[in-house]
Amino acid sequence: MTLSGLWQGWCNFWFKPTGTASICVYRILFGLLVLQVSIVHLGGHFEEWYGPHSMVPLQTVVNHFWYNEPRFDYFLLFPQTDHTFALLYVAFVIAGLFLCLGLFSNYSAAFVWLTLLSMHHQNPYNINGGDAFLRTVAPFLALSYCGDKYSLDALIAKKLGRPIPLERRPWAQRLIQVSIALVYWQTFWCKMAGPQWLDGTAVYYATRLDDMMRFPAPFISDNMFLLRCLDYFTLIIEFLAWNAIFIKSVRYYILVGLVGLHLGIDYLINLPVFEWAFIFTLVTFVEPVDVSRFLQSAKLEGFFSRRTRCATRIKNRHDAV
Repeated sequence: MTLSGLWQGWCNFWFKPTGTASICVYRILFGLLVLQVSIVHLGGHFEEWYGPHSMVPLQTVVNHFWYNEPRFDYFLLFPQTDHTFALLYVAFVIAGLFLCLGLFSNYSAAFVWLTLLSMHHQNPYNINGGDAFLRTVAPFLALSYCGDKYSLDALIAKKLGRPIPLERRPWAQRLIQVSIALVYWQTFWCKMAGPQWLDGTAVYYATRLDDMMRFPAPFISDNMFLLRCLDYFTLIIEFLAWNAIFIKSVRYYILVGLVGLHLGIDYLINLPVFEWAFIFTLVTFVEPVDVSRFLQSAKLEGFFSRRTRCATRIKNRHDAV
């Protein structure tokens, strides 16, 4: 392969137009995660973590986390009252709902990102890996064409007679893919740095974290042979997840393995949002044509298409009048 061929492949990876079905479905799933964080985890307790009466005073955070250096926190632009933070919480929930519906998709994703960033800087002690990952990929979602399909934005555009291209440059979606690949790269090499994963005992120790276990599974946790198999399977699938996953011919096999890995962890260990944040992000690796084919088989593609045709007919009648 020549240097020009490598350069062309690089440019095609980032900028060759492709369908937007994958990133648009990811927008919906991302919105569901935002709603889970905001309603299930923070609902009724937002003021305990953020605001003038939070359990960790802001000045403590500034001294021990900000190190008296600048940090982004748009919460500080508003009056520091309970009423203000109640409105900010409601706005966060609405933004998550708008992502699911595809209304002002890019602006909603940008607002969610800025809110997650402000929440992290306002109280860095109320966070987990899933929250951190959502905060990492949210700006790329905001820069993508995530509202082109399966959205109210698309229906409004059709009604106003604004054509939406069938294919777009996927560079923002690629940044999301690279982000999750880098996570697997980091986790793989961290595992390789210690002896437990190499000698096959790491999963055994993980299943002994009684305070974090969700459902008992003695047929797994008491079977050393099976635990060793899961240990080495994790190493293999995480190794493939940051390199071979970009090879189209083997990608879906790797995706199945990764989904199985995350579902298994989610069943055994209570890690809110974390596993589903990764499972949902893997959707961005699915070819848009396959996403559309799946939605058609599930009768969901027709659901959106019927509403698009309905909006078009309404516009035509309006123009005729």
